[in-house]
Amino acid sequence: MKFRLTAAAALTVLAGLAHAQSSVTLFGVVDTSLKSVSNGGVRSTQLSTDGLSNSRLGFRAEEDLGGGMKAGAWLEAALNPDTGSINASGKFWHRRSTVSLSDSWGELRLGRDLNPSFWNLSIFDPFGTCGVGSGFNLVTNLGSGAQTLLRTDNAVAYLLPSNLGGLYGHFMLAPSEGVAGNKYKGGRLGYQSGPLNVAAAYATTATATADDFKLVNVGVSYDLKAVKLFALNNTAKYGAKKQVNWEIGLTAPVGGTGLVRASYQRADASGAGTDANDARQIAIGYVHNLSIRTALYASASHVRNSGAAAYAVGTPPAGVPGSTSRGYELGVRHTF
Repeated sequence: MKFRLTAAAALTVLAGLAHAQSSVTLFGVVDTSLKSVSNGGVRSTQLSTDGLSNSRLGFRAEEDLGGGMKAGAWLEAALNPDTGSINASGKFWHRRSTVSLSDSWGELRLGRDLNPSFWNLSIFDPFGTCGVGSGFNLVTNLGSGAQTLLRTDNAVAYLLPSNLGGLYGHFMLAPSEGVAGNKYKGGRLGYQSGPLNVAAAYATTATATADDFKLVNVGVSYDLKAVKLFALNNTAKYGAKKQVNWEIGLTAPVGGTGLVRASYQRADASGAGTDANDARQIAIGYVHNLSIRTALYASASHVRNSGAAAYAVGTPPAGVPGSTSRGYELGVRHTF
């Protein structure tokens, strides 16, 4: 009887261990380009990075806890392959460091991560947020000191499950923990079905002043197969200052291995003596996929600044108020 009980207990333990299966994945991106930028007539040519995708090295871990619940962890560092250094922010896991629990009700995620108000700026831009053609070149925090245009530290986030018939959502809260410009609250709701994808986001970030930095953006894309169309609006407010960015763009597949990208964006500032500080950007690019993991790319962009606006397609050199910025890059990206 004792042997039978011991054997039964052992089988129960083994079944539990088998049930809680886990995996760890190493992944990364290495993206390097030859980039040439002219700002206000001063040109700089350099070996650069992140022309098509952000270079990174990361680890993903997942464990099946049973009953449909999973635990996960994600650690991701930003790399500069041109110099072999990590991101200059000083944070080793600069891109993401999170732990999570998920089930059929959604995902609870804790740690440093991309925030809800960032995603529309990337997904509904043909160039994403990388390279000389990115619409992010004209995005601003209006001098508010907000550090939450992309990522947020100390965040508590909830993501809707993927079984809601195309509806998706992402909501986040983060305390300041003594760091001005880091106290964030925001959310994003979207709907994707077939060729259509549309989403809206709203966020506020507390600053060192009485005014919050506020961000509202709405994006939409529609895939016609021969061409995919994009439109994006991003409105930033801080006190009496306001900037509205409008962008339209497209991507078009070529021959099964290529992709043409193009976009036009305008940034219109208003309030507190900034009415004349506007900018326009036009960009075009081409991506040629050598394989599933390796691609060659070329991009070119032109920004025309007005007033005191000093936006640039890249640095160095620094942007010059009221001047033009031009740039191009030729690069290769490999993922693993």
